[in-house]
Amino acid sequence: MEMRRISIKFLFIFLLASTMFSCEDNRMNDIAEDKIYLIKSGLQDAQIFNFGTYQYELAVCKSGIGSQEANLKLSINSELLASYNAENNSQYEILPENCFTLETNELNISDKEASGKFSILFNTTEITKLSSQGKSFALPLSVVSVNKIEVLPENADVVLIPVLSEPYIAFAEPGLSASPLAISLNDPESFNVPVTIQTNYKSKTKLDFKIEVDTQELAKYNEANNANYLLLPENAYELFPGEYSLSAGQKSKDLNVSIIRKNLLNKPDLYLFGEYILPLRITEVSENSIDPQAETLLLHISCSAYKLSRSIWEVIDWNSCICEEAKYVDLNRTPDKLLDDDVATFWGSKWDSPKPMPYYFLIDMKDTKNVTKIGLRKPDNIYRGNQKKGYFEISNDLNTWTKIGDWEITSNGTRSHVFEVTPSQGRYLRFVLTEAFTYVNNTIGPNSGAQMDLSELYVWGVD
Repeated sequence: MEMRRISIKFLFIFLLASTMFSCEDNRMNDIAEDKIYLIKSGLQDAQIFNFGTYQYELAVCKSGIGSQEANLKLSINSELLASYNAENNSQYEILPENCFTLETNELNISDKEASGKFSILFNTTEITKLSSQGKSFALPLSVVSVNKIEVLPENADVVLIPVLSEPYIAFAEPGLSASPLAISLNDPESFNVPVTIQTNYKSKTKLDFKIEVDTQELAKYNEANNANYLLLPENAYELFPGEYSLSAGQKSKDLNVSIIRKNLLNKPDLYLFGEYILPLRITEVSENSIDPQAETLLLHISCSAYKLSRSIWEVIDWNSCICEEAKYVDLNRTPDKLLDDDVATFWGSKWDSPKPMPYYFLIDMKDTKNVTKIGLRKPDNIYRGNQKKGYFEISNDLNTWTKIGDWEITSNGTRSHVFEVTPSQGRYLRFVLTEAFTYVNNTIGPNSGAQMDLSELYVWGVD
């Protein structure tokens, strides 16, 4: 019995050992050996900045199982450039030796590391001088292995074309704002607007700069573009000079410009309507330069009125309507159609026997409004309309009227017209038609009356 237990024990040990030796570790079989390659190879621009001396880094990667150290060397390869010129019919010359230094032409990447960098120092002062020669220069470089690690041949060479740029600070969106910042009474009394400042490089030190309001820049823009933007009043904005710096390595930053709405629009008595510009200029920077193409920003602030709702307005008086003639009553072309927000319906003047001009409409806006613009919309049919000239008046009591603007239409074919008026307050609006394009008797003129139609009368302002 004892012998049987011993036999079973030995059998178990034998089977266990057999199993252990048969389980060979194959985990690494499908993973490639370490290889070296340039992240970017072939012909490429080397973006360098005019610092006098600029450090350019050439990145190298190591991929594979991570079992090998890489000992690499970077060398100038004139044959590479000659080959490139022959294949591409180009005439690049090797960059002169005084224009660069291979700061690190030897590189070690440990077995556990996956990348490394060669460092090249470009002498930007000498490179600047080359521009006068009218030639093209390049730096052909090859990475070679000093130990047994393989460098992938298709990713071992690079031809660097130095592209010299000035290191600038700039507005991210210079010139006139792409879209205006519209201000309304619903906005807070003051609010901040972000303005982005940026550099085209990473500074190694803190950058301090100055931004100032440049009124001359606005004058230049208005003159060059036949515009009439207004300068944003000093009490309608605030700048924050304490924000005017970029930390080392920081390429961009949003600065705050505070817009003080209450000093432009402040119900019920302050309505400084207009299209304003806050002209900002970067005037100083502690290092390097200011981009001359992006040193100014014209921040567009639109302090405009809006189209007022006419849903409860009423035409309370008028002196000519086609509805005065019995056979046209069913057409329903009455004065109230000027306020119904439907361009398919319209008012028509007394038709078969027109009254002498002028014609007028008296509109009750039901509350005091600040009126800044008035618009007319003729019916879509091109032969309708016929209004040519007139004026607008406003009143608070139906007794005292103030003329707020004349209007004139130059072509009966145009359907929509908007007229600026003197910003004025009042409850009642009088719209007067004094001239037409054609009359019942063109020799007599307005006294003979005119046949005309009008779809809508719009008003812009502030409730």
